[in-house]
Amino acid sequence: MTLELEPGESRGYWKYHVPGKHFKQAKANSKINNVRTVVLIDSGSEVSIIDATFARKVGCYIDTSQSQERLGIGEKLYVATGRTKIKLTLAGSLVYLYEVWVGDDLPPDYQAILGMDFMVPAGIRLDLGDGSMCLPNEIRVMLHGRRRIFSDKARPVCVGEHLTVGIAGSVELPLRLREADNEKLWLTRGQCWLPTLIKGPGRLRYLHITNLSNRTLILQRDVQIGLQLRGDHVPRQPGFVSV
Repeated sequence: MTLELEPGESRGYWKYHVPGKHFKQAKANSKINNVRTVVLIDSGSEVSIIDATFARKVGCYIDTSQSQERLGIGEKLYVATGRTKIKLTLAGSLVYLYEVWVGDDLPPDYQAILGMDFMVPAGIRLDLGDGSMCLPNEIRVMLHGRRRIFSDKARPVCVGEHLTVGIAGSVELPLRLREADNEKLWLTRGQCWLPTLIKGPGRLRYLHITNLSNRTLILQRDVQIGLQLRGDHVPRQPGFVSV
């Protein structure tokens, strides 16, 4: 199968969960030697490097007996003039002490690049869909310049009444929602049933539920068929689509 990817196009997970998302580098607010700074979290890099000018500014001792002339990080080659030990603080209280390479000409919008040699020992992983960095204690820290996309503050939408649906049959029921201009409805399906949203006059909407099984379907009133979420948040649970 051959796919021609167009600018701004999204497929698979990204199409249904974060449509229209603008992708940015994974940068995080932190402190290096107690000085506030921005670092780039780069899972495509095997090693970490700090800007030489910034390292001197925060009082790092640079061991110039170790150097590399061609240190490849991402698509760029850096000249590493030495190594130094830094104190990196994340989430206000989680402190790491470790050695990094020292180099020149890092981009001005961040002062260090943290590669996999840091992320794996530190127990850090990236959740790019959520725009967050997950620490070892499962605390999530939003990346620099990002805002949370996933939301756990959702209002469940349930059937609301006891339903019996015959084989290959369907039922229609009014959808009772707490209306809000900035909320979006997300629907899900069951193993044996499929919902379809039908718009009525004005703001009235109906839900058409079809039985997909070869036996009579019984739905209790508390069966969840959807979620209401504010703004452009998306549900963390899989299996929901916006309507």
